[in-house]
Amino acid sequence: MIQIIPKPLKVVQGEGIFKFTFSTKVGGDFPKTKKQLVAAFSKSGVEATIVAGDGDINFVTDTNLDKEGYILNIAENKITIKASDEAGAFYCLQTLRQLSKVDIITNAEEIEIPCCVIEDKPRFKRRAFMLDVARHYSTIDTIKECLNMMALNKLNVFHWHLTDDQGWRIEIKKYPLLTEKGACRTATQLAGNKMENETYGEGLYYTQEQIKEIVAYAKELHIEVMPEIDMPGHLVAAIHCYPELSCEGKQIDVSTHWGILDDIGCVGGDKLMPFVKDIIDEIAELFPYPYFHIGGDEVPKKKWKVCPKCQAKIKELGLKGEEDLQGWFNNQILLYLKEKGIKMIGWSEILRATELSDETIIQWWIHSAKASGVDKWLAKGNKVILTPEPYLYMDHCYDMKDLKKYYSVDLDTMGLSPAFENQVLGIEAPLWTEYVRCKEKLQFNIYPRMQALGEINWTAKQNKDFIDFEGRLPLQMQIMDALDIKYANRDAYLVRGFKNWGRASKAWLNWSKNQNHEFEKYCK
Repeated sequence: MIQIIPKPLKVVQGEGIFKFTFSTKVGGDFPKTKKQLVAAFSKSGVEATIVAGDGDINFVTDTNLDKEGYILNIAENKITIKASDEAGAFYCLQTLRQLSKVDIITNAEEIEIPCCVIEDKPRFKRRAFMLDVARHYSTIDTIKECLNMMALNKLNVFHWHLTDDQGWRIEIKKYPLLTEKGACRTATQLAGNKMENETYGEGLYYTQEQIKEIVAYAKELHIEVMPEIDMPGHLVAAIHCYPELSCEGKQIDVSTHWGILDDIGCVGGDKLMPFVKDIIDEIAELFPYPYFHIGGDEVPKKKWKVCPKCQAKIKELGLKGEEDLQGWFNNQILLYLKEKGIKMIGWSEILRATELSDETIIQWWIHSAKASGVDKWLAKGNKVILTPEPYLYMDHCYDMKDLKKYYSVDLDTMGLSPAFENQVLGIEAPLWTEYVRCKEKLQFNIYPRMQALGEINWTAKQNKDFIDFEGRLPLQMQIMDALDIKYANRDAYLVRGFKNWGRASKAWLNWSKNQNHEFEKYCK
């Protein structure tokens, strides 16, 4: 059985094998991918040679193929890889890694690769994973490990959630207090609403040089890195450092609790907008990806309702209320980003404004299409990213969102007509880290959900099949074993012992008492 994840568009199995040996020559086009192929196979002990002309493994540019697509033809005496761009050649390499099982082989004299012909291309152009590092920090090495696994599963956007109420994790040189003070909180909420009364976050942020390192590393893997700076809500860590950003101008602490907080940025005042633009100026120099995420979710308007500056701004602009004040703010940020050639993305609550630029990209995570306003947004011809919380949130336990449910996500699952497929940029899954306090828990929550995420983004709808997917998982688990990456095995990732509402009720009860209960039971 050919165990490739994500499942390719077409596979024709042949007879015989290609033997990859020390005498194998790698030639043709796509020089970067040729080097990556030789490096990947050398870890098994077999070192091939790169040549300028044709080789035993030969890369060929074929401009008739779609971007990121490829054709892989493995015969007994030759492997031919066709692609229209370097990304397509790279994704073919990820397929070849799995066909050859090179990641789990050591000290080899030769590697056998089964003969076959594979035609492949992605269903969605934006295939994304999000990591929250504000609640709990991830090291550079941990992020690189995530990027490596993203590449293997043909994901191409790393959404980096860098700031929130509980911590600011990116160096901004014009505002040094953001990392000197805003990275730290005095305590941390634990499972069952208990508290750990120890300072967390001192020195736990990314310097601008480290940001550049991650961006460059991801680029080699054909992954774009998109920053998220939450605004005007989830801004408590910044307000702690610069109280003038808020309506009341009072000193507040970096939050030690999770959830939605009333302290938000003051859009009616004259401090927040210059601050945000300064942040964007520095960040735009660090992230070449032409998309920027403003958050925009969970913005309670309680303090705006009684803020003289916000109320004056509403009156000055002739707005209908506080939701439209946020909409005006979002549109101003969109215009500023547009001047820099950057597009704006925001969580779906920003659709509550009556006037929101159609150039905005909506990341839909909550409520139905009708209740969220996504149906009307799509009817206007606008773009969305699918991130349904009931299916894809990686911080939730597998009892609440088992792998079969995770895999089932599609347009019809979310009540969308297939006619909207071209307006869906892709599917994204987030890992929020309120209760993810160590690397092993992070890994357990991500894998094998990331493998499913790769497939629901890449594989054609007619080729999706969960049972078939499960049959292809063992190889990826062997790869993770070789890399010492923890993951949820079948005992953990499938529902156990209760169904439907009973299952959901028990899962929520277990999770509310101890968000680590599955990890402690199944991650040995």
